Amino acid sequence: MSHLCGFDEPTPDDLPDTGGTCCYSAAVYGPHRCTCWRPVYADPVQTDELNDESVPQVRPEGMCGDCAYRPGSPEKAGDPAYRGDADELEGLAITGTPFYCHDGMRRVAKWVHPTGAEVPALDGAYAPPFHGAVPHRVDGEAAYLCAGWNARRRALSAKDGDR
Repeated sequence: MSHLCGFDEPTPDDLPDTGGTCCYSAAVYGPHRCTCWRPVYADPVQTDELNDESVPQVRPEGMCGDCAYRPGSPEKAGDPAYRGDADELEGLAITGTPFYCHDGMRRVAKWVHPTGAEVPALDGAYAPPFHGAVPHRVDGEAAYLCAGWNARRRALSAKDGDR
Protein backbone atom coordinates (compact mmCIF):
# COMPACT_ATOMS: atom_id res chain seq x y z
CA MET A 1 0.00 0.00 0.00
CA SER A 2 1.15 3.54 -0.67
CA HIS A 3 -0.24 7.01 -0.18
CA LEU A 4 -0.20 10.07 -2.39
CA CYS A 5 -0.47 13.54 -0.96
CA GLY A 6 -3.88 14.91 -1.93
CA PHE A 7 -4.93 11.96 -4.03
CA ASP A 8 -8.69 11.56 -4.22
CA GLU A 9 -10.85 8.78 -5.55
CA PRO A 10 -11.69 9.22 -9.25
CA THR A 11 -15.23 10.58 -8.74
CA PRO A 12 -16.27 12.66 -5.73
CA ASP A 13 -19.39 11.63 -3.82
CA ASP A 14 -20.98 15.08 -3.81
CA LEU A 15 -21.60 15.74 -7.51
CA PRO A 16 -25.04 17.23 -8.26
CA ASP A 17 -28.08 15.42 -9.62
CA THR A 18 -28.25 15.92 -13.39
CA GLY A 19 -31.63 14.37 -14.00
CA GLY A 20 -31.49 10.95 -12.50
CA THR A 21 -31.34 8.15 -15.06
CA CYS A 22 -28.54 8.99 -17.47
CA CYS A 23 -26.72 5.73 -16.77
CA TYR A 24 -27.47 2.32 -15.28
CA SER A 25 -25.81 3.15 -11.97
CA ALA A 26 -27.84 6.37 -11.53
CA ALA A 27 -31.08 4.61 -12.55
CA VAL A 28 -30.59 1.74 -10.10
CA TYR A 29 -28.81 3.39 -7.17
CA GLY A 30 -29.77 7.04 -7.51
CA PRO A 31 -28.16 10.20 -8.93
CA HIS A 32 -25.32 10.19 -6.39
CA ARG A 33 -23.96 7.02 -8.04
CA CYS A 34 -23.85 8.43 -11.60
CA THR A 35 -20.82 7.19 -13.53
CA CYS A 36 -21.15 9.64 -16.43
CA TRP A 37 -19.01 12.39 -14.87
CA ARG A 38 -15.62 12.78 -16.53
CA PRO A 39 -12.58 14.62 -15.23
CA VAL A 40 -11.04 17.54 -17.11
CA TYR A 41 -7.41 17.83 -16.18
CA ALA A 42 -5.58 21.05 -15.39
CA ASP A 43 -2.32 19.83 -16.84
CA PRO A 44 -1.92 20.55 -20.52
CA VAL A 45 -0.47 17.15 -21.40
CA GLN A 46 -0.26 13.83 -19.61
CA THR A 47 1.99 11.52 -21.51
CA ASP A 48 0.37 8.21 -22.37
CA GLU A 49 3.70 6.47 -21.98
CA LEU A 50 4.58 5.63 -18.39
CA ASN A 51 8.21 4.84 -17.75
CA ASP A 52 7.71 1.45 -16.12
CA GLU A 53 11.42 1.26 -15.39
CA SER A 54 11.60 4.49 -13.39
CA VAL A 55 12.00 4.04 -9.66
CA PRO A 56 10.57 6.50 -7.14
CA GLN A 57 13.24 8.81 -5.78
CA VAL A 58 12.99 11.26 -2.90
CA ARG A 59 12.07 14.74 -4.14
CA PRO A 60 15.52 16.20 -4.95
CA GLU A 61 14.72 19.78 -3.92
CA GLY A 62 13.70 18.74 -0.39
CA MET A 63 10.25 19.38 1.07
CA CYS A 64 7.82 21.28 -1.13
CA GLY A 65 6.36 24.54 0.12
CA ASP A 66 3.12 22.94 1.24
CA CYS A 67 4.47 19.61 2.46
CA ALA A 68 2.11 17.72 4.76
CA TYR A 69 5.10 16.94 7.01
CA ARG A 70 5.96 20.61 7.66
CA PRO A 71 5.22 21.79 11.19
CA GLY A 72 1.84 23.51 11.28
CA SER A 73 0.66 22.03 7.97
CA PRO A 74 -3.14 21.75 7.59
CA GLU A 75 -2.79 17.96 7.72
CA LYS A 76 -0.83 18.06 10.98
CA ALA A 77 -3.22 20.68 12.39
CA GLY A 78 -6.20 18.39 11.70
CA ASP A 79 -7.92 20.67 9.17
CA PRO A 80 -10.99 18.67 8.02
CA ALA A 81 -10.61 20.04 4.47
CA TYR A 82 -7.40 18.00 4.13
CA ARG A 83 -7.01 14.25 4.02
CA GLY A 84 -4.95 12.62 6.72
CA ASP A 85 -3.79 13.87 10.09
CA ALA A 86 -0.66 13.97 12.25
CA ASP A 87 -1.17 10.41 13.52
CA GLU A 88 -1.59 9.00 10.02
CA LEU A 89 1.50 10.83 8.77
CA GLU A 90 3.52 9.54 11.72
CA GLY A 91 2.28 6.01 11.09
CA LEU A 92 3.36 6.15 7.44
CA ALA A 93 6.86 7.22 8.48
CA ILE A 94 7.08 4.57 11.23
CA THR A 95 6.01 1.72 8.94
CA GLY A 96 7.92 3.00 5.90
CA THR A 97 4.73 2.97 3.82
CA PRO A 98 5.61 5.09 0.78
CA PHE A 99 4.10 8.57 0.77
CA TYR A 100 4.33 10.31 -2.61
CA CYS A 101 4.67 14.03 -3.25
CA HIS A 102 2.01 15.80 -5.35
CA ASP A 103 4.60 17.75 -7.36
CA GLY A 104 4.26 17.05 -11.07
CA MET A 105 1.05 15.07 -10.71
CA ARG A 106 -1.95 15.28 -12.98
CA ARG A 107 -4.67 17.33 -11.29
CA VAL A 108 -8.41 17.40 -11.94
CA ALA A 109 -9.62 20.94 -12.72
CA LYS A 110 -13.33 20.15 -13.06
CA TRP A 111 -15.88 17.39 -13.55
CA VAL A 112 -18.10 17.46 -16.66
CA HIS A 113 -21.34 15.55 -17.26
CA PRO A 114 -22.69 14.73 -20.75
CA THR A 115 -25.67 17.02 -19.99
CA GLY A 116 -23.23 19.95 -19.94
CA ALA A 117 -23.16 20.31 -16.16
CA GLU A 118 -19.75 21.24 -14.78
CA VAL A 119 -18.45 21.23 -11.24
CA PRO A 120 -15.03 22.60 -10.24
CA ALA A 121 -12.80 20.04 -8.57
CA LEU A 122 -11.53 20.58 -5.09
CA ASP A 123 -8.10 22.14 -4.94
CA GLY A 124 -5.59 19.34 -4.73
CA ALA A 125 -7.68 16.72 -6.53
CA TYR A 126 -4.83 14.70 -7.99
CA ALA A 127 -5.46 11.81 -10.36
CA PRO A 128 -2.18 10.37 -11.60
CA PRO A 129 -1.93 7.23 -13.67
CA PHE A 130 -0.44 4.28 -11.81
CA HIS A 131 1.87 1.47 -12.82
CA GLY A 132 1.39 -1.15 -10.13
CA ALA A 133 1.25 0.74 -6.84
CA VAL A 134 3.40 3.63 -8.06
CA PRO A 135 1.81 6.89 -9.23
CA HIS A 136 3.45 8.65 -12.18
CA ARG A 137 3.96 12.35 -12.89
CA VAL A 138 2.69 14.08 -16.04
CA ASP A 139 6.06 13.45 -17.69
CA GLY A 140 5.57 9.68 -17.29
CA GLU A 141 8.24 9.25 -14.64
CA ALA A 142 7.58 7.70 -11.24
CA ALA A 143 6.32 10.10 -8.58
CA TYR A 144 8.73 11.55 -6.08
CA LEU A 145 8.70 10.16 -2.58
CA CYS A 146 7.81 12.97 -0.16
CA ALA A 147 10.99 14.55 1.21
CA GLY A 148 9.24 15.37 4.50
CA TRP A 149 8.16 11.75 4.89
CA ASN A 150 11.69 10.60 4.12
CA ALA A 151 13.24 13.00 6.65
CA ARG A 152 10.83 11.86 9.37
CA ARG A 153 11.43 8.19 8.50
CA ARG A 154 15.21 8.70 8.73
CA ALA A 155 14.87 10.58 12.03
CA LEU A 156 12.82 7.74 13.50
CA SER A 157 15.35 5.17 12.28
CA ALA A 158 18.22 7.14 13.85
CA LYS A 159 16.28 7.42 17.12
CA ASP A 160 15.73 3.65 17.15
CA GLY A 161 19.45 3.14 16.50
CA ASP A 162 20.32 5.20 19.60
CA ARG A 163 18.57 2.73 21.90
